[in-house]
Amino acid sequence: MKIQKNYLIKDLSLKTGLSTDTIRFYEKKNLLQPTFRGSNNYRYYDEKTLNKLIFIKRCRALEISLNEITYLLELEQNPAQSCSAVNKLIDDHIQQVTDKINELKKFQTQLVELRSTCNTDSRIDDCQILKQLEAKSS
Repeated sequence: MKIQKNYLIKDLSLKTGLSTDTIRFYEKKNLLQPTFRGSNNYRYYDEKTLNKLIFIKRCRALEISLNEITYLLELEQNPAQSCSAVNKLIDDHIQQVTDKINELKKFQTQLVELRSTCNTDSRIDDCQILKQLEAKSS
């Protein structure tokens, strides 16, 4: 028989690396709930809640929104269904990352082009980078 481990919020914080404020925020957003309140009025959380927090943290690291996390958690409640909705969500994020990478490559090209217009021996009053930035802003 496995003994149920219960955690205080500070324990969850230490185990996940999330701040207690963040954990409370997730609780307010109904992403998790305490397992029970002790006679000392402390909130206690179980191993399932710890695992859910780790899941949430990993999702947030991938820039999955809280609404999307809620949706994923709801999907987990029906384990026999197809995972096509999960695949779609991740496919959408892959596309967003691809779009960001393309945008950053364009920024990089613009910065390299801008940098190539001025040599280090120039004076500020002859700096082509500043002149181009001023011309483009007007």
